[in-house]
Amino acid sequence: MKFDCGIEIGDQVKALLFDLDGTLVDNMQLHIDAWVQTGSHFGLPITAEMIQINAGIPTRQLIVKLAAENGWTIDTDDFTKLKQSTYREVKANAGPIQKIEPIIEIARYYHGKLPMTIGTGSSRPNAIAALTDAGILDWFDIVVSADDVDYPKPHAEVWLKGTDFIGVNPKDCLVFEDGEKGMEAADAAGIPWVDVREYL
Repeated sequence: MKFDCGIEIGDQVKALLFDLDGTLVDNMQLHIDAWVQTGSHFGLPITAEMIQINAGIPTRQLIVKLAAENGWTIDTDDFTKLKQSTYREVKANAGPIQKIEPIIEIARYYHGKLPMTIGTGSSRPNAIAALTDAGILDWFDIVVSADDVDYPKPHAEVWLKGTDFIGVNPKDCLVFEDGEKGMEAADAAGIPWVDVREYL
């Protein structure tokens, strides 16, 4: 099946695995704004580029990584709590969540035809809220969030939890991603992937 955006999905694909932020819903800028605002609160010069190149890494792990790379001293629990609450405020002020229609079209077409999962670096509450806002929560067999794994992207766990749940061999699945870490995770899991940025 070839879609209007140019993505072609062969008959050998038995399941579809989707990242969430920046792949199905256009909320990456909301996350970036929340990161920058939270960084400012703690006196940390966090930039949009820092967040973009680390897309897919959960908040707690990413602030630890950034602190180590930049010599910052920060209470990760306090930072994580404030970033999550700031994101919710930013999202509420932004209005209805925007869907990324070319990828939504693919998920809509295969809903009920193939198993589909979500693998995201977002917290479970934020992921469920985004999927609910977009009206697509019930399309997916399982949502694997940052709260559901021990090792975030680029580790394979987030994708393999999904394939284990639906009972499909990873090599017969296809991942849709917009983040380098998620693509690395798919490689580690032995799952072919599509970089959706090439088609948007």
